[in-house]
Amino acid sequence: MLEIDLQAVLKTVCPQVFMRVAPSGTKGRYITWQHLGGDPIIFLDNSQGDKRNAQIQVNAYDGTGLDALRLLQAAQAAMLAATDKFSASPLAEPITALDDADDVAGYLQSYSITGKR
Repeated sequence: MLEIDLQAVLKTVCPQVFMRVAPSGTKGRYITWQHLGGDPIIFLDNSQGDKRNAQIQVNAYDGTGLDALRLLQAAQAAMLAATDKFSASPLAEPITALDDADDVAGYLQSYSITGKR
């Protein structure tokens, strides 16, 4: 499944990876990710293929903005190299972000990822 593979790949660059948001009080560097939609893969006969496409936002947080950017760049490198699991393409360059408590610097980037259904 695309989400299980994504979680595993992201954990290769950071042990703290969470879907949607990190638990309140999470310390240190961490990554979160969330679905933003995607392009359904439906054939002309209305059947579904064995792959699906999702637009995923990946968020990296660390002590400084530059540290967060480096973490996001490492996550991108890992996702692009994981061709045995899925195909990932960045949709834009990273932008700055803050965590929900506005106390940890972050960067986020959106990807189109096609992987196992």
